[in-house]
Amino acid sequence: MHVRFLSDGNEYRSYGGGNFSKKKEGNGGIFWWAILITLLMGAATFCWFFSIMVFAHPEKPFNYKMLAKFHKLEPLRPWTTFSVPNGKKLNARELLTEFFPYSLEQMTVKNDVLKRSFIRNYKHDQPIYLLGAYQVLSLRMLTEKDVMSSGWVVRARSTDLEDVDVEFLLPGLTVSDEPFRVGDTISIDANKPQVTALHVQRMDGDRICVTAIPLAYSSFTKSAVAVKMTPPALLNMDAYWPVTRDTGSAMANEEIAGKEVAAKN
Repeated sequence: MHVRFLSDGNEYRSYGGGNFSKKKEGNGGIFWWAILITLLMGAATFCWFFSIMVFAHPEKPFNYKMLAKFHKLEPLRPWTTFSVPNGKKLNARELLTEFFPYSLEQMTVKNDVLKRSFIRNYKHDQPIYLLGAYQVLSLRMLTEKDVMSSGWVVRARSTDLEDVDVEFLLPGLTVSDEPFRVGDTISIDANKPQVTALHVQRMDGDRICVTAIPLAYSSFTKSAVAVKMTPPALLNMDAYWPVTRDTGSAMANEEIAGKEVAAKN
């Protein structure tokens, strides 16, 4: 007599390490874990490259704001006449010769390097120092919309070459510390270079305007009297460059003035 029992197949599924349904669940878990790990690796790689770009280009407005927010910016060093770093010294004609051949893209890259070097206190690059005599055309107080929120900005033109303007940023001065008057001459001695370029702008008529700042904040002199300044705590990298408006060339201004006089007569 043969007796047969109904079976649900458990004795077959027990062979080979367990039932098939659990094996399928295990494969699905590994798949989703693989996707999660891949996403996390991608996020980590992105953060790594992003942080490198932020620290490598502090002159960019977004990067500068982020570094300032997390207090990762080194304070601007208060240089003296004896501690300023070595650099290239250029007078007005040499400035025009240096920057006139630059294309728009080359000028943009150069300006980024100038600002980056200043923010990093010239640890990796040398400054470009200005030399010569410049006659003051205009001046005003700096505002929060400018690259520096306090002090004065002085627009001057080279006495040797009218195609070169320089705007001097003098941070930390109060309203009573008016540094110059229109018509004054700012002379930069070749033996004590201290005014460094931050930005070079191509103007109409093949002219240039150089935005500059004295690195030796406590040694910039006006008629042998020291003008005491302080380095800015933070910069406004969203500000427009150059800081002052273009006054035009001297020849063009004379022509306009002559036409106005003729029209009145």
